[in-house]
Amino acid sequence: MNNKILPLGTIVKLKDGDNSELMIIARGSLIEDKGKEVYFDYGAVLIPQGMLAPEAVYFFNKENVETVVFEGFRNEKEEEFEEQYDNMIQNSSYHKGSI
Repeated sequence: MNNKILPLGTIVKLKDGDNSELMIIARGSLIEDKGKEVYFDYGAVLIPQGMLAPEAVYFFNKENVETVVFEGFRNEKEEEFEEQYDNMIQNSSYHKGSI
């Protein structure tokens, strides 16, 4: 699988998941986990429910994706973001969260 960050709107299934489909709505999100701020590559909501509540966002990373069911919109700005994402993350002071 391509290791580049996936576009918003992409629908995925996770490794070791329950076969649910998730739509990516956020990337590089910072969240508090056990008193520390960590980042996750993706924030997503269940399909077809969508965001029922702010607490219903699922956070995970590139390595947790098993299947890309549908790839979201990609244009020039998206491609530029994809190219810069890994450097942006490497240059941040935050640690990667894990699921």
